[in-house]
Amino acid sequence: MNRLGKFAPIVVVIVSLGSLYLAFRLNGMKKAHLAKIAELDNSLTQTKAELTKTKGTLKQTQADLTTTKSNLVQTTATLVTTKAALDQKTQEASSLQTQLTGATNQLAQTKADLETVQATLKNIQDALRDVGITNINNIAQLHDRIVSMGEENKVLGQQLMVMHTANEQLKAKVEELGTTPVGLRGHVSVVQGKWGFIVMDVGHSQRVQPNAEFLVYRDSKFVGKVQVVSVAANNCIAQILPDYLKHPPQPGDLVVH
Repeated sequence: MNRLGKFAPIVVVIVSLGSLYLAFRLNGMKKAHLAKIAELDNSLTQTKAELTKTKGTLKQTQADLTTTKSNLVQTTATLVTTKAALDQKTQEASSLQTQLTGATNQLAQTKADLETVQATLKNIQDALRDVGITNINNIAQLHDRIVSMGEENKVLGQQLMVMHTANEQLKAKVEELGTTPVGLRGHVSVVQGKWGFIVMDVGHSQRVQPNAEFLVYRDSKFVGKVQVVSVAANNCIAQILPDYLKHPPQPGDLVVH
């Protein structure tokens, strides 16, 4: 009994020390778990912020796409109207050409008739001279008619030239509306790497057309190539071409057609 009494305090001390050690370990594990929870909370908050930002960008992109579709419809209508005007001018020019050809043929026929009449009059003059008659009517009226037809022919030629010039101008306008200017420059505004497209700060105001290809540079270094899929008034959306991608595009990169 005395021996047990001697060991009892030692056992109590050992148990106390074990309890303290266990409490210390539990406290350390608690702090570690709290720190992990705080880290996860921060990560969750950041993820929510990025999701909100992505949703806002997607909403803006959808709005830009809607605007782009509207502008594309308007541009297509303008192009159709211009082509219709060109077709009308071409028909008018063809009609004038036909009139000019007809007037030229008529003038040639009139000249031939004049030569025939002159030959006939000469024969009549010779015959009358043989019988002593020298006064006959002249051919001034016929000559005046030939001069008048020549003037009409000249006017038709001038009208045809004017129509041809207008036709060429309309053709140039149609070509201008349907072609992206070579050397056009702009910059990358937004990059959506997950979806493989970028937004550039050039659009219809700079005559950008769908399917136009742009080279992307950063500090004079080639980054990649993109192709326009839709165009708005002052910006456009372009798809990143993977076969030409050297580095991921970034906002601020230079784009050149």
